[in-house]
Amino acid sequence: MEKKDIATTIWLNSQKKSTCSVYKSLWKMFLEFTKMTGDEILASRHGDKDFYWESKVLEFKAYLQNEKKTSSFTARAAGTTCRSFFTFHRVGLDFRRGEKAKLTEATRLREDYKFSIEDFTKMFSVADLEEKYVLCAGKSFGLRAGDFLRLTRGDLEPYISREVPISIGEYNTEKEGVKAFPHIDADTQPVIKLMLEKLTREGRTGQEERILTFGNEIQLSRVLKRITENAGINVGNKQVRFHCLRKFLIDHLSSYMSESKWKQIVGKKISESAYVSPDSLREDYQRAMSETTLSKTASGDMEMVVKKQIALQTLKNLGISESDVKKLFKRKPANLAEEIEEIEKLLAEKSHQETNGGTCADGKNCGEENFKQIAEAELLEHLKAGWKITHNLANGQVIIQR
Repeated sequence: MEKKDIATTIWLNSQKKSTCSVYKSLWKMFLEFTKMTGDEILASRHGDKDFYWESKVLEFKAYLQNEKKTSSFTARAAGTTCRSFFTFHRVGLDFRRGEKAKLTEATRLREDYKFSIEDFTKMFSVADLEEKYVLCAGKSFGLRAGDFLRLTRGDLEPYISREVPISIGEYNTEKEGVKAFPHIDADTQPVIKLMLEKLTREGRTGQEERILTFGNEIQLSRVLKRITENAGINVGNKQVRFHCLRKFLIDHLSSYMSESKWKQIVGKKISESAYVSPDSLREDYQRAMSETTLSKTASGDMEMVVKKQIALQTLKNLGISESDVKKLFKRKPANLAEEIEEIEKLLAEKSHQETNGGTCADGKNCGEENFKQIAEAELLEHLKAGWKITHNLANGQVIIQR
Protein backbone atom coordinates (compact mmCIF):
# COMPACT_ATOMS: atom_id res chain seq x y z
CA MET A 1 0.00 0.00 0.00
CA GLU A 2 1.29 3.44 -0.92
CA LYS A 3 2.25 5.88 1.82
CA LYS A 4 0.04 8.60 0.31
CA ASP A 5 -3.06 6.39 0.38
CA ILE A 6 -4.82 8.53 2.99
CA ALA A 7 -8.21 6.79 2.77
CA THR A 8 -6.63 3.43 3.58
CA THR A 9 -4.38 4.78 6.33
CA ILE A 10 -7.04 6.56 8.38
CA TRP A 11 -9.43 3.59 8.05
CA LEU A 12 -6.84 1.06 9.25
CA ASN A 13 -5.71 3.35 12.09
CA SER A 14 -9.28 3.39 13.41
CA GLN A 15 -9.30 -0.39 13.94
CA LYS A 16 -8.23 -2.45 16.93
CA LYS A 17 -4.70 -3.81 16.67
CA SER A 18 -5.76 -7.41 16.00
CA THR A 19 -8.43 -6.36 13.48
CA CYS A 20 -6.06 -3.96 11.74
CA SER A 21 -3.56 -6.75 11.12
CA VAL A 22 -6.17 -8.92 9.37
CA TYR A 23 -7.75 -6.05 7.42
CA LYS A 24 -4.37 -4.77 6.25
CA SER A 25 -3.44 -8.11 4.69
CA LEU A 26 -6.81 -8.68 2.99
CA TRP A 27 -7.17 -5.07 1.83
CA LYS A 28 -3.74 -5.24 0.20
CA MET A 29 -5.04 -8.17 -1.86
CA PHE A 30 -8.10 -6.14 -2.85
CA LEU A 31 -5.96 -3.21 -3.97
CA GLU A 32 -3.85 -5.56 -6.08
CA PHE A 33 -7.04 -7.09 -7.52
CA THR A 34 -8.44 -3.66 -8.50
CA LYS A 35 -5.05 -2.10 -9.36
CA MET A 36 -6.17 1.02 -7.51
CA THR A 37 -5.38 2.81 -4.25
CA GLY A 38 -7.87 3.36 -1.45
CA ASP A 39 -8.07 7.05 -2.39
CA GLU A 40 -8.91 6.16 -6.01
CA ILE A 41 -11.51 3.60 -4.90
CA LEU A 42 -13.15 6.14 -2.62
CA ALA A 43 -13.27 8.78 -5.38
CA SER A 44 -14.81 6.23 -7.74
CA ARG A 45 -17.40 5.21 -5.16
CA HIS A 46 -18.63 8.79 -4.76
CA GLY A 47 -19.54 8.83 -8.45
CA ASP A 48 -20.86 5.24 -8.60
CA LYS A 49 -24.47 5.15 -9.83
CA ASP A 50 -24.50 1.58 -11.17
CA PHE A 51 -23.48 -0.37 -8.04
CA TYR A 52 -20.08 -1.08 -9.59
CA TRP A 53 -18.32 -1.64 -6.26
CA GLU A 54 -20.93 -4.09 -4.99
CA SER A 55 -20.20 -6.24 -8.06
CA LYS A 56 -16.45 -5.75 -7.66
CA VAL A 57 -16.45 -7.01 -4.06
CA LEU A 58 -18.45 -10.09 -5.06
CA GLU A 59 -15.98 -10.72 -7.90
CA PHE A 60 -13.10 -10.39 -5.44
CA LYS A 61 -14.57 -13.02 -3.11
CA ALA A 62 -15.03 -15.44 -6.02
CA TYR A 63 -11.49 -14.68 -7.23
CA LEU A 64 -9.99 -15.57 -3.84
CA GLN A 65 -11.83 -18.89 -3.69
CA ASN A 66 -11.53 -19.99 -7.31
CA GLU A 67 -8.12 -18.67 -8.35
CA LYS A 68 -6.22 -18.05 -5.12
CA LYS A 69 -7.71 -21.21 -3.57
CA THR A 70 -8.21 -19.55 -0.19
CA SER A 71 -10.68 -21.03 2.28
CA SER A 72 -14.27 -19.84 2.12
CA PHE A 73 -13.77 -18.31 5.59
CA THR A 74 -10.83 -16.21 4.37
CA ALA A 75 -12.86 -15.12 1.35
CA ARG A 76 -15.76 -14.14 3.60
CA ALA A 77 -13.39 -12.17 5.83
CA ALA A 78 -12.12 -10.36 2.73
CA GLY A 79 -15.67 -9.32 1.90
CA THR A 80 -16.15 -8.04 5.44
CA THR A 81 -12.89 -6.09 5.12
CA CYS A 82 -14.07 -4.35 1.95
CA ARG A 83 -17.44 -3.48 3.46
CA SER A 84 -15.68 -2.03 6.50
CA PHE A 85 -13.65 0.35 4.31
CA PHE A 86 -16.70 1.71 2.50
CA THR A 87 -18.79 1.94 5.68
CA PHE A 88 -16.03 3.81 7.53
CA HIS A 89 -15.99 6.44 4.77
CA ARG A 90 -19.80 6.67 4.89
CA VAL A 91 -20.34 5.30 1.40
CA GLY A 92 -21.48 1.84 2.50
CA LEU A 93 -22.19 -0.91 -0.04
CA ASP A 94 -25.82 -1.79 -0.74
CA PHE A 95 -26.30 -5.48 -1.54
CA ARG A 96 -29.50 -7.29 -2.47
CA ARG A 97 -30.52 -10.10 -0.13
CA GLY A 98 -29.18 -12.79 -2.50
CA GLU A 99 -25.91 -10.92 -2.99
CA LYS A 100 -25.45 -10.50 0.75
CA ALA A 101 -25.99 -14.26 1.21
CA LYS A 102 -23.27 -14.98 -1.36
CA LEU A 103 -20.91 -12.56 0.32
CA THR A 104 -21.32 -14.02 3.81
CA GLU A 105 -21.59 -17.73 3.02
CA ALA A 106 -18.71 -19.94 4.10
CA THR A 107 -18.44 -23.70 4.29
CA ARG A 108 -15.92 -25.40 6.52
CA LEU A 109 -14.19 -28.09 4.49
CA ARG A 110 -13.60 -30.31 7.51
CA GLU A 111 -16.03 -30.95 10.33
CA ASP A 112 -14.84 -30.22 13.88
CA TYR A 113 -14.02 -33.27 15.99
CA LYS A 114 -16.55 -33.82 18.78
CA PHE A 115 -14.64 -34.54 21.99
CA SER A 116 -15.95 -36.83 24.72
CA ILE A 117 -15.14 -36.96 28.42
CA GLU A 118 -13.25 -40.20 27.72
CA ASP A 119 -11.08 -38.32 25.22
CA PHE A 120 -10.38 -35.57 27.76
CA THR A 121 -9.43 -38.14 30.41
CA LYS A 122 -6.80 -39.66 28.10
CA MET A 123 -5.52 -36.22 27.11
CA PHE A 124 -5.32 -35.03 30.70
CA SER A 125 -3.10 -37.98 31.62
CA VAL A 126 -0.43 -37.13 29.01
CA ALA A 127 -0.50 -33.33 29.22
CA ASP A 128 1.99 -31.12 31.07
CA LEU A 129 0.76 -28.29 33.31
CA GLU A 130 0.35 -25.65 30.60
CA GLU A 131 -1.39 -28.15 28.32
CA LYS A 132 -3.70 -29.16 31.18
CA TYR A 133 -4.62 -25.51 31.61
CA VAL A 134 -5.49 -25.11 27.91
CA LEU A 135 -7.55 -28.31 27.98
CA CYS A 136 -9.40 -27.86 31.27
CA ALA A 137 -9.89 -24.09 31.29
CA GLY A 138 -10.81 -24.16 27.60
CA LYS A 139 -13.73 -26.52 28.15
CA SER A 140 -14.62 -24.93 31.50
CA PHE A 141 -14.91 -21.33 30.22
CA GLY A 142 -16.09 -21.85 26.64
CA LEU A 143 -14.46 -18.59 25.56
CA ARG A 144 -13.25 -17.79 22.07
CA ALA A 145 -9.49 -18.17 21.56
CA GLY A 146 -8.71 -14.44 21.63
CA ASP A 147 -10.70 -13.85 24.81
CA PHE A 148 -9.14 -16.93 26.44
CA LEU A 149 -5.61 -15.67 25.74
CA ARG A 150 -6.36 -12.34 27.41
CA LEU A 151 -7.14 -13.96 30.79
CA THR A 152 -4.89 -12.57 33.50
CA ARG A 153 -3.89 -13.48 37.01
CA GLY A 154 -6.30 -10.83 38.30
CA ASP A 155 -9.19 -12.43 36.40
CA LEU A 156 -8.75 -15.86 38.03
CA GLU A 157 -7.02 -15.45 41.38
CA PRO A 158 -9.55 -13.55 43.56
CA TYR A 159 -12.12 -16.35 43.91
CA ILE A 160 -9.97 -19.44 43.21
CA SER A 161 -10.41 -20.99 46.68
CA ARG A 162 -14.22 -20.87 46.62
CA GLU A 163 -16.41 -23.91 46.13
CA VAL A 164 -16.75 -25.01 42.51
CA PRO A 165 -18.20 -24.07 40.14
CA ILE A 166 -16.64 -20.64 40.64
CA SER A 167 -17.94 -17.64 38.71
CA ILE A 168 -15.11 -15.25 37.86
CA GLY A 169 -17.63 -12.45 37.31
CA GLU A 170 -18.17 -10.36 34.19
CA TYR A 171 -15.56 -10.73 31.46
CA ASN A 172 -15.56 -8.44 28.43
CA THR A 173 -15.33 -10.25 25.08
CA GLU A 174 -13.97 -8.70 21.90
CA LYS A 175 -15.81 -10.17 18.90
CA GLU A 176 -19.38 -9.22 19.84
CA GLY A 177 -18.49 -6.71 22.54
CA VAL A 178 -20.66 -8.44 25.13
CA LYS A 179 -19.95 -9.66 28.65
CA ALA A 180 -19.34 -13.34 29.37
CA PHE A 181 -19.77 -15.01 32.75
CA PRO A 182 -17.23 -17.88 32.73
CA HIS A 183 -17.11 -20.51 35.48
CA ILE A 184 -14.21 -22.53 36.88
CA ASP A 185 -15.20 -26.20 37.11
CA ALA A 186 -13.88 -28.98 39.36
CA ASP A 187 -11.15 -30.06 36.91
CA THR A 188 -9.88 -26.56 36.31
CA GLN A 189 -9.60 -25.21 39.86
CA PRO A 190 -6.51 -27.26 40.87
CA VAL A 191 -4.84 -26.62 37.50
CA ILE A 192 -5.30 -22.86 37.85
CA LYS A 193 -3.90 -22.99 41.41
CA LEU A 194 -0.75 -24.68 40.08
CA MET A 195 -0.51 -22.20 37.20
CA LEU A 196 -0.71 -19.32 39.68
CA GLU A 197 2.08 -20.93 41.75
CA LYS A 198 4.13 -21.20 38.56
CA LEU A 199 3.60 -17.51 37.78
CA THR A 200 4.70 -16.61 41.31
CA ARG A 201 7.90 -18.66 41.00
CA GLU A 202 8.63 -16.85 37.75
CA GLY A 203 8.23 -13.49 39.49
CA ARG A 204 5.03 -12.71 37.56
CA THR A 205 2.97 -11.49 40.50
CA GLY A 206 1.17 -8.51 38.92
CA GLN A 207 -2.58 -8.79 38.48
CA GLU A 208 -2.27 -7.90 34.78
CA GLU A 209 0.09 -10.80 34.05
CA ARG A 210 -1.44 -13.02 31.38
CA ILE A 211 -1.78 -16.70 32.33
CA LEU A 212 -0.48 -17.71 28.89
CA THR A 213 2.06 -15.71 26.93
CA PHE A 214 1.32 -17.25 23.52
CA GLY A 215 1.99 -14.93 20.60
CA ASN A 216 -1.25 -15.72 18.77
CA GLU A 217 -4.48 -17.70 18.92
CA ILE A 218 -3.24 -20.42 16.56
CA GLN A 219 -0.97 -21.76 19.30
CA LEU A 220 -4.00 -22.80 21.35
CA SER A 221 -5.19 -25.08 18.55
CA ARG A 222 -1.66 -26.43 18.12
CA VAL A 223 -1.50 -27.31 21.81
CA LEU A 224 -4.86 -29.11 21.61
CA LYS A 225 -3.78 -31.03 18.50
CA ARG A 226 -0.53 -32.06 20.21
CA ILE A 227 -2.31 -33.42 23.29
CA THR A 228 -4.82 -35.24 21.10
CA GLU A 229 -2.01 -36.94 19.16
CA ASN A 230 -0.03 -37.78 22.32
CA ALA A 231 -3.13 -39.38 23.81
CA GLY A 232 -3.48 -41.61 20.73
CA ILE A 233 -6.97 -40.36 19.86
CA ASN A 234 -8.05 -41.14 16.30
CA VAL A 235 -9.94 -38.13 14.94
CA GLY A 236 -10.18 -39.46 11.38
CA ASN A 237 -10.70 -36.66 8.87
CA LYS A 238 -12.19 -34.34 11.50
CA GLN A 239 -10.56 -31.08 12.55
CA VAL A 240 -9.13 -30.37 16.00
CA ARG A 241 -9.03 -26.70 17.00
CA PHE A 242 -9.47 -24.72 20.18
CA HIS A 243 -13.04 -23.85 19.19
CA CYS A 244 -13.94 -27.53 19.74
CA LEU A 245 -13.72 -26.90 23.50
CA ARG A 246 -16.21 -24.04 23.24
CA LYS A 247 -18.58 -26.27 21.27
CA PHE A 248 -18.21 -29.06 23.84
CA LEU A 249 -19.28 -26.79 26.68
CA ILE A 250 -22.17 -25.20 24.75
CA ASP A 251 -23.52 -28.63 23.74
CA HIS A 252 -23.66 -29.74 27.38
CA LEU A 253 -24.84 -26.46 28.90
CA SER A 254 -27.76 -26.38 26.45
CA SER A 255 -29.08 -29.60 28.02
CA TYR A 256 -29.36 -27.96 31.44
CA MET A 257 -30.32 -24.35 30.79
CA SER A 258 -32.09 -22.05 28.36
CA GLU A 259 -30.37 -20.59 25.30
CA SER A 260 -30.19 -17.12 26.85
CA LYS A 261 -28.39 -18.54 29.91
CA TRP A 262 -25.67 -20.50 28.11
CA LYS A 263 -25.12 -17.60 25.75
CA GLN A 264 -24.63 -15.34 28.75
CA ILE A 265 -22.00 -17.74 30.18
CA VAL A 266 -19.88 -18.03 27.01
CA GLY A 267 -20.35 -14.44 25.83
CA LYS A 268 -22.86 -14.37 22.98
CA LYS A 269 -25.41 -11.62 22.39
CA ILE A 270 -28.80 -11.89 24.07
CA SER A 271 -31.66 -9.43 24.47
CA GLU A 272 -31.48 -7.21 27.52
CA SER A 273 -34.71 -8.70 28.84
CA ALA A 274 -33.18 -12.21 28.82
CA TYR A 275 -30.40 -11.28 31.27
CA VAL A 276 -30.36 -13.41 34.46
CA SER A 277 -28.35 -13.10 37.66
CA PRO A 278 -24.92 -14.79 37.89
CA ASP A 279 -26.17 -16.81 40.91
CA SER A 280 -28.82 -18.45 38.75
CA LEU A 281 -26.19 -19.23 36.11
CA ARG A 282 -24.00 -20.95 38.70
CA GLU A 283 -26.79 -23.29 39.80
CA ASP A 284 -27.44 -24.48 36.26
CA TYR A 285 -23.71 -24.72 35.48
CA GLN A 286 -23.28 -26.93 38.57
CA ARG A 287 -25.84 -29.39 37.24
CA ALA A 288 -24.11 -29.48 33.86
CA MET A 289 -20.75 -30.27 35.50
CA SER A 290 -21.82 -33.90 35.91
CA GLU A 291 -21.26 -34.25 32.15
CA THR A 292 -18.36 -31.84 31.61
CA THR A 293 -15.82 -32.83 34.29
CA LEU A 294 -13.39 -35.74 34.18
CA SER A 295 -13.59 -36.86 37.77
CA LYS A 296 -15.87 -36.79 40.77
CA THR A 297 -12.76 -36.47 42.96
CA ALA A 298 -12.90 -33.79 45.65
CA SER A 299 -11.18 -30.53 44.75
CA GLY A 300 -8.27 -30.99 47.21
CA ASP A 301 -7.65 -34.55 46.04
CA MET A 302 -7.86 -33.45 42.42
CA GLU A 303 -5.05 -30.97 43.04
CA MET A 304 -2.90 -33.83 44.35
CA VAL A 305 -3.77 -35.91 41.28
CA VAL A 306 -2.65 -33.07 39.01
CA LYS A 307 0.63 -32.68 40.92
CA LYS A 308 1.27 -36.41 40.59
CA GLN A 309 0.62 -36.42 36.84
CA ILE A 310 2.88 -33.41 36.25
CA ALA A 311 5.71 -35.11 38.17
CA LEU A 312 5.19 -38.34 36.20
CA GLN A 313 5.25 -36.41 32.93
CA THR A 314 8.56 -34.80 33.91
CA LEU A 315 10.01 -38.25 34.71
CA LYS A 316 8.81 -39.42 31.31
CA ASN A 317 10.79 -36.56 29.74
CA LEU A 318 13.81 -37.95 31.56
CA GLY A 319 13.26 -41.37 30.03
CA ILE A 320 11.33 -43.12 32.82
CA SER A 321 7.90 -44.50 31.96
CA GLU A 322 5.07 -44.57 34.50
CA SER A 323 5.20 -48.38 34.59
CA ASP A 324 8.84 -48.21 35.73
CA VAL A 325 8.25 -45.68 38.49
CA LYS A 326 6.85 -48.04 41.15
CA LYS A 327 9.79 -50.41 40.63
CA LEU A 328 12.14 -47.59 41.58
CA PHE A 329 10.35 -46.58 44.81
CA LYS A 330 12.48 -47.00 47.94
CA ARG A 331 9.31 -47.74 49.92
CA LYS A 332 5.67 -48.42 49.15
CA PRO A 333 3.57 -45.24 49.60
CA ALA A 334 0.72 -45.43 52.11
CA ASN A 335 -1.39 -42.76 50.38
CA LEU A 336 -1.43 -40.31 47.48
CA ALA A 337 0.58 -37.67 49.35
CA GLU A 338 3.36 -40.16 50.10
CA GLU A 339 3.28 -41.40 46.51
CA ILE A 340 3.84 -37.84 45.26
CA GLU A 341 6.68 -37.44 47.77
CA GLU A 342 8.35 -40.61 46.48
CA ILE A 343 7.91 -39.54 42.85
CA GLU A 344 9.44 -36.14 43.58
CA LYS A 345 12.42 -37.74 45.36
CA LEU A 346 12.93 -39.94 42.32
CA LEU A 347 12.54 -36.92 40.06
CA ALA A 348 15.16 -34.97 42.01
CA GLU A 349 17.57 -37.92 41.87
CA LYS A 350 17.16 -38.53 38.16
CA SER A 351 17.36 -34.86 37.23
CA HIS A 352 20.62 -34.67 39.22
CA GLN A 353 21.97 -37.64 37.26
CA GLU A 354 20.90 -35.96 34.01
CA THR A 355 22.67 -32.73 34.93
CA ASN A 356 25.85 -34.65 35.66
CA GLY A 357 25.78 -36.78 32.52
CA GLY A 358 24.11 -39.80 34.12
CA THR A 359 21.83 -42.28 32.40
CA CYS A 360 18.11 -42.91 32.51
CA ALA A 361 16.35 -46.02 33.78
CA ASP A 362 16.61 -47.80 30.45
CA GLY A 363 20.41 -47.37 30.36
CA LYS A 364 20.29 -44.81 27.55
CA ASN A 365 21.61 -41.30 27.94
CA CYS A 366 18.86 -38.67 28.19
CA GLY A 367 20.93 -35.82 26.90
CA GLU A 368 18.35 -34.58 24.37
CA GLU A 369 16.81 -32.36 27.04
CA ASN A 370 18.89 -30.55 29.63
CA PHE A 371 17.44 -30.58 33.16
CA LYS A 372 18.73 -29.07 36.39
CA GLN A 373 17.65 -29.03 40.00
CA ILE A 374 18.24 -25.64 41.65
CA ALA A 375 17.21 -23.60 44.67
CA GLU A 376 14.53 -20.92 44.16
CA ALA A 377 17.16 -18.25 44.92
CA GLU A 378 18.93 -19.20 41.67
CA LEU A 379 15.73 -19.26 39.63
CA LEU A 380 15.63 -15.70 38.29
CA GLU A 381 19.14 -15.93 36.84
CA HIS A 382 18.29 -19.16 35.01
CA LEU A 383 14.96 -17.84 33.69
CA LYS A 384 16.80 -14.87 32.18
CA ALA A 385 19.17 -17.35 30.50
CA GLY A 386 16.26 -19.11 28.77
CA TRP A 387 15.51 -21.96 31.19
CA LYS A 388 11.92 -22.83 32.06
CA ILE A 389 10.38 -24.40 35.15
CA THR A 390 9.38 -28.03 34.75
CA HIS A 391 8.44 -28.99 38.31
CA ASN A 392 8.29 -27.51 41.82
CA LEU A 393 9.65 -29.90 44.45
CA ALA A 394 8.30 -30.17 47.98
CA ASN A 395 11.74 -29.33 49.44
CA GLY A 396 11.59 -25.79 48.01
CA GLN A 397 13.80 -26.54 45.00
CA VAL A 398 12.70 -26.61 41.37
CA ILE A 399 13.45 -28.69 38.30
CA ILE A 400 14.23 -26.58 35.25
CA GLN A 401 14.74 -27.40 31.60
CA ARG A 402 16.69 -25.53 28.93
